[in-house]
Amino acid sequence: MRQWVLASRPDGLATIDNFRLEEAPVPEIGDRELLVRTLYLGVAPVMLRYMTNEASFERPLEIGDVMHGRGVAEVIASRHPDFRPGDRVQSKLGWREYAKIAPDDPYFLTYKMRNTDLPASYGIGSLAMSGFTALIGMREICQVVPGETVLVSGAAGGVGSQAGFVARALGAGNVVGIAGGPEKCSLLMTRLGYDAAIDYKSENVREKLEENFPDGIDVYFDNVFGEVLDEVLLLINRRARIALCGRISEYLKPVAEHHAFRNLGRLGLQDAKLEAFFVYDYTARFAEFEDILANWIRDGKLNPLEHVLEGLERMPEALIGLYEGRNAGVAMVRIG
Repeated sequence: MRQWVLASRPDGLATIDNFRLEEAPVPEIGDRELLVRTLYLGVAPVMLRYMTNEASFERPLEIGDVMHGRGVAEVIASRHPDFRPGDRVQSKLGWREYAKIAPDDPYFLTYKMRNTDLPASYGIGSLAMSGFTALIGMREICQVVPGETVLVSGAAGGVGSQAGFVARALGAGNVVGIAGGPEKCSLLMTRLGYDAAIDYKSENVREKLEENFPDGIDVYFDNVFGEVLDEVLLLINRRARIALCGRISEYLKPVAEHHAFRNLGRLGLQDAKLEAFFVYDYTARFAEFEDILANWIRDGKLNPLEHVLEGLERMPEALIGLYEGRNAGVAMVRIG
């Protein structure tokens, strides 16, 4: 089988030279283990932190180790009583064509997919961490109620492309997304359920926020952090809620260049809430979340957008493209 390993640590943005494609034997399994064939692998901004060992919630990644990553797989062989060949699972698989996983080990976070009438690729996005993150941020953290105004940054990305649908399903009123470039902004309104789009690359964000939210912002789902959050704070309503999901604007910047906030005092003035969250703190509810999102898909309330590349050999390209803004929707690679 083929697998990608870490060849060197990146200095800033990852390059193809940081990865090496190798041949390896298909692993043998022991008691209560599974052999799975990878169907899809996802890429996420946090993977750059895996490569530099800056993610405290992930095992250290040494030079020569298989790249970390979650995916969807089909069980080929099982020595575990709860799984059988043909089952579809999502798990930490690594960047490889076959994987040996131990479902009882909490590290792998292995889940048997329940809604198998829907495409397997949804196990990377809407019925997995991206969809769960959008649902947690909107429903559990921000507690969107009917009629509220909602803003999402990074609205064309893996999580943001679903956050608008989730807000709409919860009854939100005006739902606005921020994205980069005319193509992505067009997608927000024609494909992703947003009422309006703000192009941070070519438009004045503050002016567009004032134009789209004349009565203020009730809910902000933040995938970007930095300057955009500072501008949003000027327009938050009393008792506004902000879900801090990501900081992609700062992932590639040295700490000395991180944004110095000017408007955080608005949280106190407006009795507002800003709360960060971690999707894996909600693992006990993943089955519940999967069923909610699957039913919304069937009902037409959630229409997943996927950015799919073909073949294991394109994994580095997929990750690098994420930081360069090439994807719209959930970024993934079809392996088998």
